[in-house]
Amino acid sequence: MSLISCPECNKEISDTSSKCIHCGYQLKKKKPVKKIMVVTGSVMVILAAVVLLVLKLCQPDPIFPTFIELMECRSPEKVKDILGEEFSHSDHENGFVFDTYRDIEIDGLGCVLLSIDYENGKCTGISWQTQKMDQGSKDTFFETMVDRFGDVQGYQTERYGDITSEQFHWKGEEEFWLHNNHSDEDGEGIYYIEVTVNWR
Repeated sequence: MSLISCPECNKEISDTSSKCIHCGYQLKKKKPVKKIMVVTGSVMVILAAVVLLVLKLCQPDPIFPTFIELMECRSPEKVKDILGEEFSHSDHENGFVFDTYRDIEIDGLGCVLLSIDYENGKCTGISWQTQKMDQGSKDTFFETMVDRFGDVQGYQTERYGDITSEQFHWKGEEEFWLHNNHSDEDGEGIYYIEVTVNWR
């Protein structure tokens, strides 16, 4: 207990008094915070933190993260940082140069060929072709592209013998062509994906 001054008569009174003992002035008492409100508030904060943590832990890892990272590269050095130094180098008289990775695996998908392309001394982009995959993997890859790069801006289809090629085009800071190649051979649902990224 401590003493305070009465707002009316300025005489000292106890801070627990409801009115001044000298002049009868009615003092306004601070309403105590209800314990249940404090407990409820604390519990709600803890629950919110737990829910956010669970959502973060349950969030699935990005699908094909390395492929997406490769698509967003803008230099051969960055590609080689990701894939390593096990590539072959080819020079051609017509001015085209290729640094080539063969039969590698990226994000669980076999990659027959990945090429870093140069033309007349300038790096122009990367391209690659996956090994055979089923329709589910092909569809998932396409959905990943749409999730990351937005709606397709261009589409065309072509036929080469028993191969149907669906060609999807995205254009942004980089330019992407995604070819879903479907073989009708033996009536099997066999797909290959070819991707070309042009650096500008």
